[in-house]
Amino acid sequence: MRIRELRATDGPRIIEFLQQYFPEEEALLGTRPEGVERLLRRLFRWDARCVLGLLRLVGRPVFSFLVVEEDGRLVGSTVLSYTGPTGFISLVAVDAAHRRRGYARALLERARAVAGRRGRSYVALDVLAQNAPAIALYEAIGYRRLRTIGLWAHDSAAAFAGPPGATRPAIRPFRPADAERLVGLARQRAPPDVERVLPVRRGDLVGSALVARTMETETAGWVIDRGHGAEAWVSASVSPLTEAAHVASPIVGPHVEPELALALVRTAGRWCADRRSGRLLASVPEENAPGRAALEGGGFHEALTAYTLYRSTA
Repeated sequence: MRIRELRATDGPRIIEFLQQYFPEEEALLGTRPEGVERLLRRLFRWDARCVLGLLRLVGRPVFSFLVVEEDGRLVGSTVLSYTGPTGFISLVAVDAAHRRRGYARALLERARAVAGRRGRSYVALDVLAQNAPAIALYEAIGYRRLRTIGLWAHDSAAAFAGPPGATRPAIRPFRPADAERLVGLARQRAPPDVERVLPVRRGDLVGSALVARTMETETAGWVIDRGHGAEAWVSASVSPLTEAAHVASPIVGPHVEPELALALVRTAGRWCADRRSGRLLASVPEENAPGRAALEGGGFHEALTAYTLYRSTA
């Protein structure tokens, strides 16, 4: 067994893993194989490698993609990305013929060690609530439950299609200057442990131009502003990687009426419809009741439930 970084030639195997071992998620996301292959070609171009390497050197790494190789064949994978004090782990998969050999545990421990070396205090991951074997493994090596999240879906962005002038006067495009106020609103609802491990940060709202260019993602955001600053926010993004568009978990202030929050969600849906998106997806923490209500009013339904688990890197 050898753990190494992803190579450009690993693309077809990673696509196999997505299709075979994440069927529930893939039924919603619809990852495009050609999009994955194109992204890998971009990531391994000399200019992208130089930029990503420089970011790693100055303490701002974007991600690490680790794989397990045995006898020259890729048999396991995981991705480690970075959000504030935490390294976030995703795409944990091991080939069915190579399970019960400690490969998943080895990948998780390597990701934890890498996150610790890069100054992160925690590692966290999401796991579907019905995936009892994975939950048992994570808990056995020290992970604890942090929160419950719902993956909300709307089957057709076209349902939000409408004339360009349909946006309410109180809704305007998001500006970076709005971020500080909105982060404060989001943190009011966050449980203490979530605030410690996965705090909402300014960068979560503003985004990274470098990541957007690398992923070829188009993103837009909107706020409710009735003359006293931003009171609510949502963003949406589309990517050639997936058939589904992504809608962010809405931030809704305490004085925003449900009807106005719904209008904000419909604005994001209309933007996705204009870009010919199909399904819309939103990952929403359980404690965000106003955000869930706004999505439900817009025709979203909770398609999957997952748990976020975490542990210290110390």
